[in-house]
Amino acid sequence: MRTENVFLAGTGAYIPPRVSVAEAVRRGWYDRERMESCGWRNIAVADGTSAPDMAVAAVRQAVDRSGLGRDDIDILVHSCAYHQGPDGWSAPHYILRSTLDTPVPALTVEQGCNAFLAALEMATQYLLCAPSRTGAVVSSADNFGAPSVDRWHAHRDAVLADAATAVVLSKRSGWAELRSIDSVSLPRFEILNRGHVPIFPPSVTAGRMLDMNEHLEAMVEELGPRASEIGQEYAASSVKLIEQVTGEAGITVADLSKVLHLGAGTTDFLDSHLRPMGLDASLGAVDFFRDVGHAGAADVGLQLNHLVEDGQVSPGDHLLMLSAGPGLMVTAAVVTVRELPAWSTEGAEGSGA
Repeated sequence: MRTENVFLAGTGAYIPPRVSVAEAVRRGWYDRERMESCGWRNIAVADGTSAPDMAVAAVRQAVDRSGLGRDDIDILVHSCAYHQGPDGWSAPHYILRSTLDTPVPALTVEQGCNAFLAALEMATQYLLCAPSRTGAVVSSADNFGAPSVDRWHAHRDAVLADAATAVVLSKRSGWAELRSIDSVSLPRFEILNRGHVPIFPPSVTAGRMLDMNEHLEAMVEELGPRASEIGQEYAASSVKLIEQVTGEAGITVADLSKVLHLGAGTTDFLDSHLRPMGLDASLGAVDFFRDVGHAGAADVGLQLNHLVEDGQVSPGDHLLMLSAGPGLMVTAAVVTVRELPAWSTEGAEGSGA
């Protein structure tokens, strides 16, 4: 979907203190072989700070930076990959009450690692369908310190990190423009995130640990030789989606300055995912993620915030935001930098701050 006059006005992030992966190996939490092969150095661990409380911090920062008033924002969409709090509770309304405290809608998108970009697409559609709407907040946060998660072994390639991010969209102005955004699904591979675990009762109520490795093994077992098709179809669908959103933005893949992606600890691992899509891993941010971990749905927003804060983008840069999650669903968006905001390193230097 081509978007017009939708801007990024502010970003925010909350990254808790890190735990050294080498220390985790010494304590027996993590395997030295995995440390050496997967590339992680430090992992963000929030301990008892809840995901919604981290989101509150990120939203406050993003709103403060945006220049928008609380009455300029028409919706808050929160996203996550794991449980947020008490059963029957609304985490986005807790975040809303703790930040804007206005009567606008507050929703949750739970779509695994793709949730942040899926929420961004939803918020964009909400703004565009009514002329009177001017702004939206999209947040994402997870804390994988729950008893049902072993963050060090739940995923064979990643260590699960705790963090939060937020972005403010505006139809008036911003430091960057959202040029296009869209999604595609491959539902015949939904078993990839289900495995052989019974659908009922829900896993967490039965005391089962989160085990993404088992899900992958179950998919291979059920699909047999056809399991290899997932990589081919995922790449082909992603290539088509990327060509679509770049074309709608009026650019080509060769014009991309950065690729914002899910957390990866090595260039080889990132390259194995991006190369089949025609993307160069050098456009990514492996070094940033090696000191954070894989923070569920928040990765793309964390990378965006980091690039701008650190002055690693310039006016005219085209950024591809790309993520995937259960379903299998892929979302891609193109953002073009218009100017560096005052709160970025380069923007602050340029303004004499």
